[in-house]
Amino acid sequence: MYYLDAHAHIYPDAIALKAAHSIADFYQIAMKEDGRLATLLARGAQAGITRHLVHSVGVTPDRVHSVNDYLLKTVQANPERLIGFGTLHPELAGIPAELARIRAGGLLGVKVHPDFQRFLLDGDAAMAMFGALADAGMPALVHVGDTRHPYSEPARMAKVLRRYPTLKAICAHLGGWSVWDEGWKSLADLPNVWVDTCSSLYALAPDKAAELIRRYDGAHVFFGTDYPMWDPLEERDRFEALPLTPDERERIAHLNLEKFLKEL
Repeated sequence: MYYLDAHAHIYPDAIALKAAHSIADFYQIAMKEDGRLATLLARGAQAGITRHLVHSVGVTPDRVHSVNDYLLKTVQANPERLIGFGTLHPELAGIPAELARIRAGGLLGVKVHPDFQRFLLDGDAAMAMFGALADAGMPALVHVGDTRHPYSEPARMAKVLRRYPTLKAICAHLGGWSVWDEGWKSLADLPNVWVDTCSSLYALAPDKAAELIRRYDGAHVFFGTDYPMWDPLEERDRFEALPLTPDERERIAHLNLEKFLKEL
């Protein structure tokens, strides 16, 4: 069985290690890898991962264009191994034009991280940003959940998705990092929600992780590594230790994401 990775961060080599360490400092969790594309591809291949959905975050509005430029160039240079999502910031001027630019270049969606970017998911500016994504027919990959911050609370994400029922959202970390039960209670009944497994399996007992996966119906769950936070081989082994059926395992490993991408 092969895997698709629905959640991997990459950075230019010159700043990759510094960027990885800044994430480690934010979460107070030791970083497993260095954030370089070459490392991701090498470790991913060893884990049986054939393609990675890669992205990065424009922490401030003025960084969005340069981050997207890097992602466009990198994904275009590696079409057999990479699927690309760009980034946005709610305070960026000209969001529809930036969406058109990155879509024309081959990026399929957008990643945002409200805790890094310091915006409320259901704030006015964020609502307008998500509305632009819905209008463009592009999905959002959203960091959801953190006990330390109010920005990414699952209930706020649920408000967005009720406002924009045509917006497809991948709510990272099984719908709510560190608030997993709050996540499914807010999000699991919404038809426009998908989740990924990354940065969750390290903290959850296998039975609990399987329970959460089934809350979202196995058809709406993707395997993800959250590279460079975790090593792709380590995340694959954690996933394979879950008490899932063979059908559930294969759907999450690659079939669900393949279907999702075909429907964009």
